[in-house]
Amino acid sequence: MILLTGRNNSRHQRGFSLLELMVVVFIIGLLSTAVVLAIPSRSGEQLLVQERYKLLGALRTARAEAVFSGHSLGLLWQSNQGRFLILSRSGWAPITAGVLAKTIELDASVNSEITLSGQLIETQSSGQNKILTPQLVFLGDGQVSAFEWRLSTAGANSVEFDQRLRLIDDEEAR
Repeated sequence: MILLTGRNNSRHQRGFSLLELMVVVFIIGLLSTAVVLAIPSRSGEQLLVQERYKLLGALRTARAEAVFSGHSLGLLWQSNQGRFLILSRSGWAPITAGVLAKTIELDASVNSEITLSGQLIETQSSGQNKILTPQLVFLGDGQVSAFEWRLSTAGANSVEFDQRLRLIDDEEAR
């Protein structure tokens, strides 16, 4: 039988109503929020491990590149980022090609202290200093500037490594 509205009464409706769909979307949203809030963020310790591996990997690559190419390379570090330089006849110049051309950037919550020959160096960038002079130098014969580098975050132990590009244990440091 066909009603006056043109609908066939013998067939049942198929699909979901708008209200049912809105309830399902609302429930999915609540569950998603609960899951996101339950997932822990990176702790200070995990962040230090990640940043340490990133930095040590870049420094080891620079040391190897200096030895294999026979050129002196340097690392210019300012605040929480650095870039590699190469020594040419006209002085230090940024590396523009290859893996060492990429800027190294540490997370903003990681504090970085570099000590050269026992003295803490200033790594804050100053806009007035246009001369590129690296703090760390990797010579073509494998020698590296004597340095110690400490990374730390709030609420985590610090990690420290030296020119051998190995971690310094607490027992070693004493």
